[in-house]
Amino acid sequence: MSLIGIIVIILREPRRFLTWLATLGCLVSPQTEAQTAQARDLNGANGLIASVPFAQDAGTSIFLSVGLDGERPYWWALDSGASECIVDRATAKNAGLLTRGSRELHGAGKGTVRLDSIRSPVHLRLSGRALPTCDHFGAVNLRNATGGGRTIAGILGNEFFARYIVRIDFAAHTLDLYDPAKFRYAGGGDTLALEFVRKLPRVAVRIKTAHRPEVTRHLIVDTGSDDAVDDSTVRRSPNGPAVTVSTTGLGSSYEAVIGTLDTVRIGHSVFTKVPGVASDVGIVGTGIWSRFVCIFDYAHKRLFVEPK
Repeated sequence: MSLIGIIVIILREPRRFLTWLATLGCLVSPQTEAQTAQARDLNGANGLIASVPFAQDAGTSIFLSVGLDGERPYWWALDSGASECIVDRATAKNAGLLTRGSRELHGAGKGTVRLDSIRSPVHLRLSGRALPTCDHFGAVNLRNATGGGRTIAGILGNEFFARYIVRIDFAAHTLDLYDPAKFRYAGGGDTLALEFVRKLPRVAVRIKTAHRPEVTRHLIVDTGSDDAVDDSTVRRSPNGPAVTVSTTGLGSSYEAVIGTLDTVRIGHSVFTKVPGVASDVGIVGTGIWSRFVCIFDYAHKRLFVEPK
């Protein structure tokens, strides 16, 4: 159809013109339509920047496929219980990254670990897509880090969470990253206030155990732990076995005793008979958070949780 013919239809028969446009729309291939929808979502839906899948066979752990400086991808942990972004020391050496200086670093594990500052630029690809992650990285020996049989090559910690609005959908095994300047929360979930101590987010948790008054504890929000609640208030089970509590790398593993918490209240959510570990390092892990869709908003010191 000529341009003049199209103009005549627009002027004389607008309904016919709309029908013609609809017909053209039907001719768009499903692949093109899907690509258009994806581009639209990633360019404006509430500031959505990227959707990144994470491992589906790792229980409640969050392991991302991450390539470092063009190398083949390895598994990295998404860990809100990590105050820094980390590259395994051997991985950093193999990639030719330069380090300088060191300091002791606290994590959600016990004690401290030695962190060497990485001075070389670090470029990461998450599931094949180049995305800004952290401005500063450190090198830590992650040789003993646990990952469900996986070798952990790095950890995305505090700076990564601070850069984006981070939405974790455990059921869909998807991580959505939003622009904090554009994101507006419009869901019906609970809003939890976050308090930061040594760059680690803490949330108020009300705990009740048998024959004891309820206490409020401020525990680390730890997406790097599969546990439910670990705290010194955990009631030790009679003759309960000792277990080794492992971490993703920031802090040493330690031996503790399994127990239970009769009632745990986080925001408006109530949990009963919660399994936990009697520990001096108090955390709430993905044993709890995986029951929700979690949306981290570090800029406003809040965490939205939506029941699945």
